[in-house]
Amino acid sequence: MRIREAVTHEELDEVALIQREVWNAADIDIAGRIHLRATQHAGGSVLIAEEAGVIGGFAYAFPALHQGEAFWHSDMLAVRPQYRGTGLGQALKWAQRDAALDRGIGRITWTFDPMQAGNAHLNLTLLGATSREYLRNFYGVTTSDLHHGLPTDRLLASWDLRSTRVEALARGNAPEAPAAHGAERVAIPPRWNALVSSDPARARDEQARVASALESAFARGLAALFFDKAQAAYVLGPPDRP
Repeated sequence: MRIREAVTHEELDEVALIQREVWNAADIDIAGRIHLRATQHAGGSVLIAEEAGVIGGFAYAFPALHQGEAFWHSDMLAVRPQYRGTGLGQALKWAQRDAALDRGIGRITWTFDPMQAGNAHLNLTLLGATSREYLRNFYGVTTSDLHHGLPTDRLLASWDLRSTRVEALARGNAPEAPAAHGAERVAIPPRWNALVSSDPARARDEQARVASALESAFARGLAALFFDKAQAAYVLGPPDRP
C-alpha cells in the first residue's frame, strides 16, 4: 500500500471511522476531522496507507515541546483487521520517521500498553525505541473494548530517529538484544487478552506487578531497551547514550 499524508476531508473522516472500527470506542474517545486537520496545519502529520481508494491504516502525530525540545508525539496508529499481520503497522512507523526527518524532527514519542507483547516487540525490538517512564491510568478508563475496563497504564516510548540502533534497523539490519551482563528482565503474561477475559482479578494483579517492577527499574536509572518475544519479557539496562 502507498503511504502518504492525508489530503482531503473525506480521507480524514475515514481516519476517524478507522478509530471506531479498530478500538470500538464511543465518539467521545475519537479524534475527528476538525481536530486532525488543525493538527496537520499546526505542524503535525496524519499518514494514511492507501491502495485503490481503500485506506488500510493510519499514523497520527502532533507537534510537541518539552524543555525546549521540539518533537512529535505519535498519538495513534491503527491498522484495519484485514491488514493485520502484513507489516503495515511497522511500515507506517518507518514512514512517520521519514516524514519527521524531512521536517527537521529528530525524536518521536508515543504511549503503548505495557501488557501487550506484540506492541512491546514492535516498539522496542523492531523500531528501536526505548522507555524510561511508566504512566499509570494515563487516559483513564475508556469506552474501548480493547482496554477491558482496566486502568490505561502506559509506557512512554522515545524514538531517537538518528540513533545508531535506529539507523541500523532502518537499513534492514536484524535487531540485536542488549548484552546480558547487567541486564534485568520484567516478564508479562504472554497472552494478555485471554487472561483478562478468563481471570480479570488475576489480570489486575499482573498489571500491578508489572507496573511496580518497571517503575522500580526506572527509578534506579534503567530503561526498557528491548522486548524478548520468546520469553515475553522486557530487557532493561542503562539507557542508550547519543
